[in-house]
Amino acid sequence: MKKVLSTVAALGLVAGLASTAGAVEFKMSGHYMVEGAYVSDAAGTGLDLTEPAGADNASDAYWLHTFEIKPTMKVNDKISMMANIRLADDTFWGNQANGDLQQNASNMGGDVSVWHLYMDYSSPIGKMRFGRVPGGAYGTAFRDADGRGDRVMLWPSFLADGPWSTLFYIQKNTDNFQVATGESDTDSDTYVARLYYKTDNLDSGIHYGYTNNMTNLTRADSKNELTAYGKYKMDNVFVNAELTHFFGEVDYDAAATLDPDYDSWAGMIQVGAKFDALTPSLMYFYSQGDDNSADDELNAASSSGTGDLFEPLYILTGRHTGMLNNDLFSGHTATLGNSGVHAVVAAADYAVSKELTLHGAIGWAKADEVSVANTLQDDEYGWEYNVGAAYKLLDNLTYEAHFGYLDTGDYFNGNTTVDTTNNIYLMTHSLTMTF
Repeated sequence: MKKVLSTVAALGLVAGLASTAGAVEFKMSGHYMVEGAYVSDAAGTGLDLTEPAGADNASDAYWLHTFEIKPTMKVNDKISMMANIRLADDTFWGNQANGDLQQNASNMGGDVSVWHLYMDYSSPIGKMRFGRVPGGAYGTAFRDADGRGDRVMLWPSFLADGPWSTLFYIQKNTDNFQVATGESDTDSDTYVARLYYKTDNLDSGIHYGYTNNMTNLTRADSKNELTAYGKYKMDNVFVNAELTHFFGEVDYDAAATLDPDYDSWAGMIQVGAKFDALTPSLMYFYSQGDDNSADDELNAASSSGTGDLFEPLYILTGRHTGMLNNDLFSGHTATLGNSGVHAVVAAADYAVSKELTLHGAIGWAKADEVSVANTLQDDEYGWEYNVGAAYKLLDNLTYEAHFGYLDTGDYFNGNTTVDTTNNIYLMTHSLTMTF
């Protein structure tokens, strides 16, 4: 509780100073969400998908909430300070020791956190940004996480012309300057260059990133990422697409150790249209898997799924299940991430009125690669069916209810013939206030 009071007091002090200083403008936005969920087969860490003979897997039901505030302080025409402060961050109810908010065990300890904190400076050579910035979203929502990065960023004005613009940044992933070693470089850094092309109908870009990971003293780890995306709309038709290729190598100091190469792909394409109140769409997404992590190629595009912010399906990519999304739980994310995915999703949204919107989706998914160790395992994740509704109670207050059912495939078979695979259903409802 002391952390909460001190944070609120600090914000009040900033607001008070802003109100008395004519040169400083202060504004704030954010949201509060309270959510309840029921998962048919779970054990506190995500889904239990395989049931041993004679067993009856338990279910989970819980409440959680999030309170996020985003203050902005404009010092002058050239300098602004921004932050994202979370007084609760997916905090499970009933876990408040001594009244203090405690975050769930699968994320960081301690709930009150300054998630983002950075400064923007309009310099003579372009906009610059310094600090802990939003670091997960790029292009479409595919593979995007609710992340952050410690960066120095530059949007050079001399490399912007009409619809073209560029961005360059350096990100510090790990700094081991306080670790006593005999090496000069034991850090992990990422260097990024981006090119954007934006018009009224098209938002597109190319991203190149190079990560030099020297945190392991026994090897040099260099990984490259090349991503291209496009979001196109014309009249009532829209197309969203993204393609990523990872390449690079791991070079071990020991001569007898195998030096594997990074080589993997991931992509998504969505086509849809808006017909008055109805918006149907069809999506395909793919993430390469790896059936043998001990060979000379690292083929899994991601061991952390397809991204926290990418949720076309409530269960397979939903945040409550720990499958292809490791937001709340991560019980199966590494397994499914290493296996990869091919998925097709047909979805539709229907605006019944200005207040009420209905949603429906049907999806099918399979693994890209399956380990040869389990002979009873197939590659099918299964079929999923979703229905949902959102009702706007006020301009800034929305109630949502979701139901998902996953008819699980044989990918989740256990190692014995007497194990059974559970079908899963999920129910959630939430109330969200924005300001």
